[in-house]
Amino acid sequence: MSDSISTLKNKGLPADALAFIESLPADQASKLADTVLAALETKDARVEKAMNNALNVVPGPFRRPVKKMLFG
Repeated sequence: MSDSISTLKNKGLPADALAFIESLPADQASKLADTVLAALETKDARVEKAMNNALNVVPGPFRRPVKKMLFG
């Protein structure tokens, strides 16, 4: 099993998606897992950027408490 597939398991990818990836030949499974990981990283970066942009409209002293209330 490739490191990418192990990483997807740790990130909580649904079991049916993991089963599909694992059913593929090893080279295709590894390539698909790498692609999915890249997409997840891109999504995480975009969400982080959007969150920071949204917090920029909040006055400075209140940003940390608002961030904590909204995003935990």
